[in-house]
Amino acid sequence: MLKMKFCGAAGEVTGSKHIIEFENIKIMLDCGLFQGRRSEAREKNLKFPFKYEDINAVIISHAHIDHTGALPILAKQGYSGPIYCNSITRELSEIMLRDSARLQETDAEFFNKIHEEEKIEPLYGQEDALKAISLFRDRDLPFEISNKIKVSFLNAGHVLGSSQILLEMDGVKVLYSGDLGREKQLLLNPPDFMSRPDYLILETTYGDREHPEISDAQEVLAAIIDTAFKRKSKIIIPGFSLERTQEIIYIIDKLKSAGKIPALPIYVDSPMSCEITKIFNERIFSDNFSNEFRTYADKDKDPFGYEYIRYISEKKDSQKLNETRGPMIIISASGMCEGGRILHHLRNSIENENDILLLVGFQAQNTLGRKLKDGEREVKIFGLKHEVYMEIKTLDFFSAHAGKSDLLAYVKKVNPKKGIFLVHGEESQRAGFAQTLKNEGFSDIFLPSYAQEYELKD
Repeated sequence: MLKMKFCGAAGEVTGSKHIIEFENIKIMLDCGLFQGRRSEAREKNLKFPFKYEDINAVIISHAHIDHTGALPILAKQGYSGPIYCNSITRELSEIMLRDSARLQETDAEFFNKIHEEEKIEPLYGQEDALKAISLFRDRDLPFEISNKIKVSFLNAGHVLGSSQILLEMDGVKVLYSGDLGREKQLLLNPPDFMSRPDYLILETTYGDREHPEISDAQEVLAAIIDTAFKRKSKIIIPGFSLERTQEIIYIIDKLKSAGKIPALPIYVDSPMSCEITKIFNERIFSDNFSNEFRTYADKDKDPFGYEYIRYISEKKDSQKLNETRGPMIIISASGMCEGGRILHHLRNSIENENDILLLVGFQAQNTLGRKLKDGEREVKIFGLKHEVYMEIKTLDFFSAHAGKSDLLAYVKKVNPKKGIFLVHGEESQRAGFAQTLKNEGFSDIFLPSYAQEYELKD
């Protein structure tokens, strides 16, 4: 008997947690943080729909916080089993979990300082993050959890180190896509695939739509930068520290090298982004990156702009940016505007009609980024209301997720034998993709709801 329980990213995009049970061994695939409405997300983050002591092992697909960010909560509750991932994901996850804990503490401290009545507690702190980090076990080659359960990682092409997870359980194969990258992208090689698993657990972030051609990104970004230069605007870019920030820097570097943008100050204002970009720089010529990027890096020697981009770690240097007039570009975390230094930059610019907020990644429902993208004219930042006057622009070129056609091509190649479980997509995205699959002749398609469990007989 094989059981699956979907404890997050079921009808939504954040909070990925999927439990596979085989012969009384429970394996959790990813352990991500929910993001969105503060009270609702907090409730789901702190109250797991499972007992931590029942989990025998955790396997992580990649280092993004919506796939790893609840690990310190799991460790805080008492989990002490292994957390498996590949070596790059371990290295990146250590940086991101330490930073997440720091943000939990500093954001709560700042919120409590400006609110006398309502107080909040961080979800976890540095000690909890370090406890989770101590449980990591990196595996780059296939390994066994028991004599009947074998685990392999396949390239997912989503971010540096991202993997699909293949579980082989006494002849039954379950493939978890994690987050899949696009066939054509800026930095990485496209996803690998394996044929004919029994079951496929598939992300559907963009299950009902396509992305604009990535080749058009340079021209559009150059036009925005030129506008900002002429009117002396700040361009504030909420960048996911892992992958999106590096992609934006790479595009800016290509534009600068080709003389297509004016000279203006550029800041990467995120300690985590600074650390992660160093890892990218150290691995430029590894097999993770595409031939096109490696060729450019060999020619340019500085694709991440260390010669002219200022990477900011210190708080006092970050605060100075709020007192400085444009034109300038500030790339800061978090990518959905849910925490970190980006909130301080927004707080200081959101009522300035001359400044530009440039959204370059997926914005989940109920996040501040999504509210701004949807055109809300009044939003809360640190619990205080702000009128929105700054210009809001969105670039979908940079998505690290496979679009509808890429997802369909992937499913056709994988062609699972017994069933497809659609996760990591809002209801409209995964319902739309489910219909696409049915139109293509696929059957046994499941759309699990939060905490739903399935018993699957061989």
